[in-house]
Amino acid sequence: MKKETIVAIAAAFAGFCACAAPAERELRILSYNIYHCEGADKTIDISRTAAAIKRTAPDFAGLQEVDRATSRSKRLDQAAELARQLGMHATFAKAIPNRGGEYGVALLSKEKPLSVERIPLPGKNEKRVLLLCEFPDYWVCTTHLALQEENRLKAVAIIREAVEKRAASKPVFLTGDWNAKPDSKPLAAMSEFMTILSPQKCRTLHVFKKHPPDSEFCIDYIAVDTAHAAAFAVKEAFVVPDATTSDHFPVAVAVALKVE
Repeated sequence: MKKETIVAIAAAFAGFCACAAPAERELRILSYNIYHCEGADKTIDISRTAAAIKRTAPDFAGLQEVDRATSRSKRLDQAAELARQLGMHATFAKAIPNRGGEYGVALLSKEKPLSVERIPLPGKNEKRVLLLCEFPDYWVCTTHLALQEENRLKAVAIIREAVEKRAASKPVFLTGDWNAKPDSKPLAAMSEFMTILSPQKCRTLHVFKKHPPDSEFCIDYIAVDTAHAAAFAVKEAFVVPDATTSDHFPVAVAVALKVE
């Protein structure tokens, strides 16, 4: 047999093996309470927030405390402007009217959602909202839960119903500022149907004076519905140490879905 023929067969066999082996698709997800893009210097700087998001190169970024056409943000649609600077799509969900505009949550995504849903959530002085965006292979959602534990627990029950309905057909990722520490009742209730992917022994709210700067204070999370959790392997999970851009640190995960 000629040398060229042997080489060709070997190359073909290697290609067959590569095709037959399971492939991993990595998905990068960010959760970030952007505090209407106001930094530690009290300056609203949307380009600085865009740069903070860009560092993790997310496929999806769930954002909380987002201004849309408010007077304090110079009537700017913050989600749309962040998407423009990052080359992504923006989906905004209003929670409350604010300063002549709107205030709520948003999802930035590399691809445009197939469908979008908004579900109101309870809050004592500030109503909250759950934003759900459907994509071909999964749902990606974001929320900002209330300060009162009673309302957080009520919200978790509403979220559970919404997630379980959609998880019947495809995985559901949930990002957000849940205003609840890992040992709290709302987290216990959330963990009954969601699997937390992001770090929990960490600090995500960095300007809370009642706790020392080096103490743990985790209230921001990224999770996947537990029914699909086994399909994903966490490759990275970390808090971005950026204390200048917001009062929260960005939280990021990279997960891989094994595809036969």
